[in-house]
Amino acid sequence: MPTIKLVPSTYSVSNNTVTVSNANNMYTDTSSTNYATITHTTSGTTSYYLYLKGFNFNDVPNSANVSSITIRIRGYESGLATSTSYAPRLYNNTSTITGASAASSNFSTSVNTITVPYTGTWSTLKNYGANLGIRLTVRRNSRNTQCYIYVYGAEIEVTYTVPNPRTVTTTLNGNGTIDPSGTETYYDGDTYELTITPDNSSDEVSVTRNGTDVTSQLVEHRAGNDSRTLGTYTLVSGSFNGSGASYFQGLVGKGVNNTQTTSNYYSGGNGTIAVFTYDVSFDLPSSATITRVYAQVNGHAESTSQSSEYMCVQLISGSTNLSSELNFKSIGTSNSTQTIECTTLPTVAQLAVMKLQCRLGYYGGAINGATIYVEATADEVTYTYSYTISGDATIIVNIGASQVIYYKNNGSWVAVSAVYKKVNGSWVLQSDLSNVFDNSKNYVKG
Repeated sequence: MPTIKLVPSTYSVSNNTVTVSNANNMYTDTSSTNYATITHTTSGTTSYYLYLKGFNFNDVPNSANVSSITIRIRGYESGLATSTSYAPRLYNNTSTITGASAASSNFSTSVNTITVPYTGTWSTLKNYGANLGIRLTVRRNSRNTQCYIYVYGAEIEVTYTVPNPRTVTTTLNGNGTIDPSGTETYYDGDTYELTITPDNSSDEVSVTRNGTDVTSQLVEHRAGNDSRTLGTYTLVSGSFNGSGASYFQGLVGKGVNNTQTTSNYYSGGNGTIAVFTYDVSFDLPSSATITRVYAQVNGHAESTSQSSEYMCVQLISGSTNLSSELNFKSIGTSNSTQTIECTTLPTVAQLAVMKLQCRLGYYGGAINGATIYVEATADEVTYTYSYTISGDATIIVNIGASQVIYYKNNGSWVAVSAVYKKVNGSWVLQSDLSNVFDNSKNYVKG
């Protein structure tokens, strides 16, 4: 059970009339034979304070279990007011600390070591960091008496144990996510907490720890049909003009893919119509049910004086029109925000390649921005698994149709945690269990 003494490395004072000489002498523990001198330089009996700070709490390992904390300071005084109300005490900057009270005595005129009481926890003390200090009160006994404190050193003595470091490796087979993933270091007594989120809520989930099936210890959490907006995408502003290809621009720069055909703009009342498409993809589980898809588009027409087609926008997926087409001629030449509603709800696969398509006639217009909204329900499910660390572990998570391989150990069949196969003279961990065995042989359990 190691014991360490943390010593101060700096100090602060409440008034610049308190002077300190040979300060380095007090940046040590209480065994020092050299001292620093703290002097009250004013003529009155006003109380001033010095705070010994800079204890390096990082010298105690983060994983340590602290069993005792003792705080001490060693020195003596000359001409000091000796009331116990001026005794050393722990402070957080200039504020008192919960669990800390004044020592039972002040410095005497001969060298003595004072224990500073603290009944709080190690973690609380450590969290004060550089703000933690041992406060010394400097106050003359009378106006005509010089006042000095001589400090040899101070310490926070910490006794602790460090638990054994343990390695836990967590791997996933199947579609979904796990947290944590990979290799992590824990200590005996720590709690390991695993969260498993399958891509599809209907997928079967199983877990083994060191070859033992612990699936029965999983705790299931279902969100239920939670209707919410699962994704939005905002397009940049842009303008369009049908009188020439060089004006066909905008809505460029923020898409997954964007294509624009500038050579086939509508001209002179006939010909093909230029098409601008803008890909928007959303990451939804395949089990999600799309309930609503719509776009809010802000823009205006260039003119309403001609009968030819104007700029139009529409939601499409592949060759499927998901919404009706909005013609900006019907909106007018003033900016207006319009909603384009999907009359045909896309599947998750269609949603992944959905586009906002812009068609351009002889007279164009402007789109100042467009936001696409997707609402869906998803019966989302997560699983949690936890246990108290007591050794190294290999944890395998299987999502979906999983294969479990067993071997006979002391007459009982036990699920293995990992399978290795010799490839070109080296043992390689196998992730695809379906190709582990030789198809020309029979492998039988039991």
